[in-house]
Amino acid sequence: MPGAEVPKPAPVQAAAASRKAEFKLLVPAADTARALQVLKLDPQRAVTAIICYFDTPDGVLDAQHLILRARQQGEGNGESTVKLRAAEGRTALSDAERAIPSEQDWVDETGATFSRSLDNASLAKDLVSKVAAGQVPVVELFTAAQRQLITVRVPDLKWERLHCFGPVKAEIWGQQAQLPGFPSAATIELWHLQKPDQKLDLLEISAKAKPKSAPQAQALAKQFYAAAKAAGLGDPAGQTKTRTVVDFFQPPVRVP
Repeated sequence: MPGAEVPKPAPVQAAAASRKAEFKLLVPAADTARALQVLKLDPQRAVTAIICYFDTPDGVLDAQHLILRARQQGEGNGESTVKLRAAEGRTALSDAERAIPSEQDWVDETGATFSRSLDNASLAKDLVSKVAAGQVPVVELFTAAQRQLITVRVPDLKWERLHCFGPVKAEIWGQQAQLPGFPSAATIELWHLQKPDQKLDLLEISAKAKPKSAPQAQALAKQFYAAAKAAGLGDPAGQTKTRTVVDFFQPPVRVP
């Protein structure tokens, strides 16, 4: 890749070294209404949010396993995230990336991807909306440390080429549901994707745990998806919200 030299990489850590695991089930759009009835969620307890993803039209960041996201949830500060997500062995890590604790992301029982995230939780509460509306440049969402993490993988990134995938409006129920047969409470997110000619609802059920070993993580994954199926929420499709949003909003919306 042209530009600055990328620091010498190191292998991705094994699953046993991950400190946290998150198990996620994305309910098919056709089953969303039924799933909401099964979960018996109180609409009054939901927190509203808007979410945006950013990449170039040709997916330069995605090709380097990077996810750029901004979220405004409730009335507090907004948050931006730079996330590195890849299956084991798919990419090598720089020193800066290795310094970020890894987490496991499960979307089915076949295996986890590994994510390392650098967050900025101090955005002004109206900043995400202004960026989504094209009033403020995307770069304003991210700190110098976050931008440097991106530069390691994409040294020649032109920030003005970034487009917005979204915005997505959502309702979030944090730790307010319990799947019988799984020990951790679940977070429920209902995302509303909309563009002039199409609408799509995404319902995700997720739960977090701290497995002590790779076998325990695998066992927890099986337990989570079995509990979800027994509750009438269906089988995992192996799809992430990120990929679904990016695919839905092609071509992306231009922002400054």
